[in-house]
Amino acid sequence: MTKEELTKAIYTAFKNVKLEDGVGLYEADCLDEYRHPNDPIYISWKQKDERDSWETILPLFLTHTVHERVSSSNYFFMDSKGKRFHIPCYLLQDLEEKNSGNNPLITDITYKINGLLDYEILNTSQKQVIINFFDFKLEEFMKYDNDFDFEIYNAAREWFKTYFSL
Repeated sequence: MTKEELTKAIYTAFKNVKLEDGVGLYEADCLDEYRHPNDPIYISWKQKDERDSWETILPLFLTHTVHERVSSSNYFFMDSKGKRFHIPCYLLQDLEEKNSGNNPLITDITYKINGLLDYEILNTSQKQVIINFFDFKLEEFMKYDNDFDFEIYNAAREWFKTYFSL
């Protein structure tokens, strides 16, 4: 699968996914800071979360500009709906960073920080596109002799495949 084909598959698999009542980027950052849901800062930042289209926030992931309250650690404070909504952004961001293995999705799966229950919300095509992403990145790491990231992504791939019997 080419990068272009994988990119298209990600867009297709996550088309029309909404955040719904899930935890978004900004709310996750407030949770990371142990802010209470009644805290005015928490309330104002939660209101900034995009809820309808992950494509709207994709530019935040594809730029090297630092954005207040937007970091990869936010991912670990999202619930399953928040993760599902943001996964395509993290996958597409990772595809643009050819030889870099700093994707919180990979860390979350590899170390099972929150278990893999959060990923049960994904449908079959979304799970398959994640496997396709792993396969693409593993080939890329082999090309660049990046053994460290290869091992981490491969471990995540195996845990994910085993858990979901893919």
